[in-house]
Amino acid sequence: MIAGFNVRCNVGPVEVLRTPFLEIVYKRRAVLTRSTIEIPDPEGKVRASIAKDDAMHLRFGYRGETTLWHEWQGTVDSIDQPPRQDSGRDAVIVQGIGLEKTLSTTIVTESFTSEAASAVAARLLAKTGLAVAGVDIPGDVLPHQVFSGVTVARAIKQLEITLSRQFGHDLKKHAAWLGQNGLRWSADGEPGDVYVIETAKNLLNHTPPVRPGEMGVVLSVPLPGLIHSMDVRIRDVRRDIVALVRAEEVRHVISERLGNSTAVLYGKEAGWG
Repeated sequence: MIAGFNVRCNVGPVEVLRTPFLEIVYKRRAVLTRSTIEIPDPEGKVRASIAKDDAMHLRFGYRGETTLWHEWQGTVDSIDQPPRQDSGRDAVIVQGIGLEKTLSTTIVTESFTSEAASAVAARLLAKTGLAVAGVDIPGDVLPHQVFSGVTVARAIKQLEITLSRQFGHDLKKHAAWLGQNGLRWSADGEPGDVYVIETAKNLLNHTPPVRPGEMGVVLSVPLPGLIHSMDVRIRDVRRDIVALVRAEEVRHVISERLGNSTAVLYGKEAGWG
């Protein structure tokens, strides 16, 4: 619990109700979301209890509020000791990967003949076992397409290359991500409410882009529920800026040392690499 915040996290069998540091990072240009949590462990019991690939469920929110909460789920990717140099205590640092990891671990061997590309993409995404919320790509009919022992993420990239080279479509702004209702592959954003960051309410700092193609950064008090590809409205009175932007990257930080914040990077809209 840090300055008006409650933390409710589970890492393997360990329940975490306080942490000196928690970070969750969403990048539109990356398939995977990542997290970091520092867990006090003076007796070494936490380190002995958790292992790679254990389930993680990280939650934080404003104290006394039922709707202003953020949830992230994934699995343990690494467990680091000794502790962070600035922690000043015995602890373990757990790095996590989001549930969309299945895009990079599910192997497909499929052959499609005379099927629409959009239908093929939906079937590929469904192979992960996750819900498919939307596929927004051209529906050109593929005469023949083979995926031989590749991950779902790689198969989607191969399909993107086919649509680009053989049918002339520009999919550079398309991204694949796990949204609130399931997997999406689209050039558009994540549907939902527009988050507002404005002077004298929740804006902490703002560095707008100067030239085309540059990324701006706006720092706010924590905005639970915000992920990349969502719309954010910025009202910066000091710089006389009012803009509706898409979040290309979102970093939530809950920290005793650094404070609590959400950083939003915006500007050049790009797809996943």
